[in-house]
Amino acid sequence: MRPCVPSSTSPTDPRRSPRVGDRAMINTLRNILLFTVIAAVAVIPNVLAADVIQLRHSVRRAAVDQPVRLGDIAILDGVQAEALAGIVIRPADSRAATGVVRIRVAEVRAVLDDAEVYWGTLDLEGGLTLVRPPASTRQAVGRESEGHAVVATKLKGLAAGPSKGPADHTPFIAAADLLEDGGMVAREIAKAMIMSWGPEASGLQLAIDATAAEALVADATGFSVELLGNPRSDRCNARIAVRREGGRPSRAALARVDVRIIRSVPVAFRDLRAGRKLSRSDFEMASRPVRPSEIVLDIGSLENRKLQGSMVAGAAMTAGLLKAEFVVERQGNVLILASGTGVQVEAPGVAMEKGRIGDTIECRLRTAGDRDRNARFSAVVIGPGRVRLADR
Repeated sequence: MRPCVPSSTSPTDPRRSPRVGDRAMINTLRNILLFTVIAAVAVIPNVLAADVIQLRHSVRRAAVDQPVRLGDIAILDGVQAEALAGIVIRPADSRAATGVVRIRVAEVRAVLDDAEVYWGTLDLEGGLTLVRPPASTRQAVGRESEGHAVVATKLKGLAAGPSKGPADHTPFIAAADLLEDGGMVAREIAKAMIMSWGPEASGLQLAIDATAAEALVADATGFSVELLGNPRSDRCNARIAVRREGGRPSRAALARVDVRIIRSVPVAFRDLRAGRKLSRSDFEMASRPVRPSEIVLDIGSLENRKLQGSMVAGAAMTAGLLKAEFVVERQGNVLILASGTGVQVEAPGVAMEKGRIGDTIECRLRTAGDRDRNARFSAVVIGPGRVRLADR
């Protein structure tokens, strides 16, 4: 006779608790990422910062017989934003080009919508851009496209000014090298960043805009550095507090710190045109500096995907360069990945909603019941049928 075991629910009751094995698997996946979760949870908005298209207030046209492109009228911050630089906002019109052209943010958004950009990782900022005629219309008309590109690049650099930050004029340097060759402030910032990144700091590269801070500490008796924001995101600030002798008041300055991390990513094996259907043979894996927030793809996830913008040989492929499309279907099978320092765990799962690369969706382990909400968790889509356990 089989022993009778009392139970408040039947084995087939959908309200039953998750099996012990299911809970153990989920907890194992989450524990691997525990260090990353603790570092990121207080500053999740910074980690998930979108690329930015910032419309300029005023620009000057390079030539009246050339169209107005997005790169001519906006500051493009991020890989996905930079890939849209060639999109035509206004076609060439020599009659309108002799006066001031007004381009509003709604017009830019409509053009980008027609280009099917993915707004989930892209922000459009600004209101009205005034596009002024060339300084000398007679010289501008009829220029070759190559000459136009040179002039447009110069105009973009002048219009942007120093506000674009260190990524435009300060080179990225390995954090370890800054400890040896950097200025006093840069050395202390690098030291603090290395401590924040821990074992991953061997691939850490920093662009530190500390010119003003270095001058401030030149005659100081001492100073301290405090990192503001999340040091493991794409960008943070460092506050430098200065102590001065002779009873003079203390002063403080901010230094912007841009961050890149060396990772193995797909790199274009040849020049690739926008709209191309990709294959494995188009790429090879190589080490490249990328933004910490970038979703690192593997070559297998690029098969049959479409390229949103053109790529030159040697350029790193990131999720923002792919045409946005759903790669995970609702109730579709997915491979759940979780990784830590030197450890990676994989488990079969089911997606509870469809998603594109970069989207955070709800998933469950395949062994858990469909109605068992206690066994569900969030994961980030990283490729067709592949998700990575999201921070909690």
